[in-house]
Amino acid sequence: MKLSTPQIAVLSRLLDEALPLDASGRRLWLDRLSPEYQDLTPALWSALLAGDSQAAGLERLATLPGLNSAVDALAANGLQPGARVGPYELIRPLGTGGMAEVWLARRADGAFKREVALKLPMLKHPRTDLEQRFSRERDILASLEHPQIARFYDAGIDPSGLPYFAMEYVRGERLTTWCDAHRQRVSERLKLVLQVLDALQYAHAHEVIHRDIKPSNILVNEAGQVRLLDFGVAKLLARDEQKSQLTVVYGRGLTPEYASPEMARGDAVEPASDVYSLGVVLFELLTGCLPYRISGWGTAALLEEAITAAEVTKPSTHLAPEAGAARGVPQDKLVRQLSGDLDAIVLKALAKAPPDRYDSAAALADDLQRHLLGQPVHARPDRFTYRFAKLVRRRPTEWATAAVAVLAAGSLTYLLVRPPHSVPVAATFTASPTRIEADQLKPGKSIAVLPFLDMSEMKDQEYFSDGLSEELIDHLVHSADLRVIARTSSFQFKGKSEDVRSIARKLGVTHVLEGSVRKAGQQLRITAQLIRASDGAHLWSQTYDRNLFDIFKVQDEIGEKVAQALDVALRNDQRAGNQEPDARAYNLVLEGNYFKARSTLRDVEKAAQLYRQAIDIAPGYALAWARLAGAYLSEETLKGPPSDEQSRRVLEALGRAIQLDPNLSWAYYTRGAFEMNVTWNWAAAQADTQRIREIDPRFDLLTSALGDIALTFGEIDNAVELYQQDIERNPLNPNTLDSLGAALCAANRLQECLQTRLRLLQLHPEFGGVNSSIGIARLYLGQFPAALEAMQKESNEAYRLGGLAIVYSAMGRRTESDAALSSLIEKFAASEAYGIAAVHAYRAQTDDAFRWLDRAYRQHHAALLGLKADPLLRNLHGDRRFQALLIRMKLTARRQSQDTQAHT
Repeated sequence: MKLSTPQIAVLSRLLDEALPLDASGRRLWLDRLSPEYQDLTPALWSALLAGDSQAAGLERLATLPGLNSAVDALAANGLQPGARVGPYELIRPLGTGGMAEVWLARRADGAFKREVALKLPMLKHPRTDLEQRFSRERDILASLEHPQIARFYDAGIDPSGLPYFAMEYVRGERLTTWCDAHRQRVSERLKLVLQVLDALQYAHAHEVIHRDIKPSNILVNEAGQVRLLDFGVAKLLARDEQKSQLTVVYGRGLTPEYASPEMARGDAVEPASDVYSLGVVLFELLTGCLPYRISGWGTAALLEEAITAAEVTKPSTHLAPEAGAARGVPQDKLVRQLSGDLDAIVLKALAKAPPDRYDSAAALADDLQRHLLGQPVHARPDRFTYRFAKLVRRRPTEWATAAVAVLAAGSLTYLLVRPPHSVPVAATFTASPTRIEADQLKPGKSIAVLPFLDMSEMKDQEYFSDGLSEELIDHLVHSADLRVIARTSSFQFKGKSEDVRSIARKLGVTHVLEGSVRKAGQQLRITAQLIRASDGAHLWSQTYDRNLFDIFKVQDEIGEKVAQALDVALRNDQRAGNQEPDARAYNLVLEGNYFKARSTLRDVEKAAQLYRQAIDIAPGYALAWARLAGAYLSEETLKGPPSDEQSRRVLEALGRAIQLDPNLSWAYYTRGAFEMNVTWNWAAAQADTQRIREIDPRFDLLTSALGDIALTFGEIDNAVELYQQDIERNPLNPNTLDSLGAALCAANRLQECLQTRLRLLQLHPEFGGVNSSIGIARLYLGQFPAALEAMQKESNEAYRLGGLAIVYSAMGRRTESDAALSSLIEKFAASEAYGIAAVHAYRAQTDDAFRWLDRAYRQHHAALLGLKADPLLRNLHGDRRFQALLIRMKLTARRQSQDTQAHT
């Protein structure tokens, strides 16, 4: 007997569900079939016993008498092209799934000419559970309206009783196929994944979990836009549904290769399950294969073991040489892309336990955005926000995403000049990477304010507790008798349960202030306690139950109590403008600061919105205007180099801030950053820095700003001194270590430079370019093999290629040097003109060096701020073209003034 196509469709789907199960699982599956399938039960059991393949099962069923009538009662309607379903005319089938078939269709009544994807139940009489899933998908799609989710048009029941619903017809290819066919770069692939994540976050916000994320459900149209399809097995979070069954995971309902461990176990699923499935897609998209193979697992127990216990092979080493070629994608465009941060992101998305994964699609999207922007990602433990120069070296157009930066320059590929005016850190160290040696500490009283804990019931007041800690640091720093550790160092212990005495030893302080905040509406409970580091004794503690409008009084009282306990004097006029702002506006500014520090475009735009809201409440709040200017500066540079219109917006906000408060240090600091990095107006930047020194000589970022200006003008010894002073308040800041290392190398204090950079590696092994900077320091010391080893460890490809070109040249290996330089130019010519010039300069290829420097100048490349200090350019100093470039940049000299000295 020959089975018809509709009969094969019915039986194939039943066998797909049952064959993967063991004997007991198959019997249970048969027992649970809906009543309309009971006539088929004996035949199905016979087929299941006949073999372990669908083909064998179908062959067995075809020999059984009386099967036709039983199957025909269930088979699909036998629809053909041209048939009518409701108001739609069928054109051609698009595909079939576990519960339905999809047809390309159009309105037969001429209501509109748009083609649609018409979804119909596969069977004439669907099983009860499949019918419910079909109806649920219709309801879910009707509730979702998002540009990356296939749109729902309408639904109905055909006069024959056949239900249907019409969706957007997406002309496109599955995600993996489209990317390979178009030979998309990794960055372009990640941008498509970000579109999927945006759709998922929207669905999750509407209490919908997709539960079947896989490449075939993610189509890319001709315009390169993603559409997420097939919510047939989606779950509504608001409903109390039964656990998913393993038969559903392994059968046609879901695809096991993309199922999360909790789905395989039949546990309840949350949004993190979709994150896991998309992590599998991301792995496949970037490597060309799946994290692990599941085919061949013949029983439910083995399947669950594969999904829930099998280890994910490290992506950067997973792909076999022939895998990429098999998909038409060059090997070097796949495997290599999963090193460093991208590797960490993928592995975090694929964590077995949901708490170890990204807790939302938005969190995964945030990390991918950070990776694309060259910023530190949350998947890396103990990472810190890079400031201006670090971002310059990775992505020249994104330098302002860090905090406002008066910063500085640096030889991009080689980390010679160091980052922004992030407070530098560290002199010469040879001891443990986690503590400051006793001989580095000056006698006297010192304190670290640890980040206060958010004890609010909803855990949604972190911005306020962080802001309170920063405000207390600002209060205490204005005591001339007290050394106060800067936020960057003290906040490194945020979220860690380390003993207070241990923290004090690492920060080199005699006292620690810690506390907690519970905020509910306008009501506050703030607890603070002062601890002596030598024995852990509590010198003072207090709990404050106040209204938000009393926050400034609480801050003042805590500051005074600490000062009394330590017997030091505080300055009482440190608050900007010497006026208390509106408490509501103040709260909005704290929230804005929290978002701006996260440095993504979305967060910076959110920060600007919050600052504007604060200004709406209190138009005379000068600090809100200054912070808004900083957000505008970061926002526009994230989108590209600022235009005249964008610059005008920044300057207008700063002008308003200074008009309202002529003594607002933040406004001058932000304007100095703008003049230093956007207009290259050194005189204006220097004047603003001088103004800060006059207003507030203990301003947190003053010393590093002075150091940046000194280094830019080649005043190396002065820069070293300023950075070493800065370390007194910021002993754990990686940017400070990097800044000081660059200045020490420029000063030919090479052993100190190397020791400083080795300490940076010990403290912050994930700091961008740290291996490259160590390689350069060892090169200067003539340690060529060690320099080569360090360069080969560098994860940033641009840094690594430039460093290898230099080290190979020093070792006389010209062919390898040429190859590295050629690769650097081929891949990074558009963004790394300064770094390419530095390689040519070191290799004494003077004409080429000046050609690339001229290109960097025309691009307004921020790394040129390190022109005078960069040791790699010393071969050019005697050339008249070098002097001409200094004149063009107005860097020949500056009028010495007292602002070049730090004041503590």
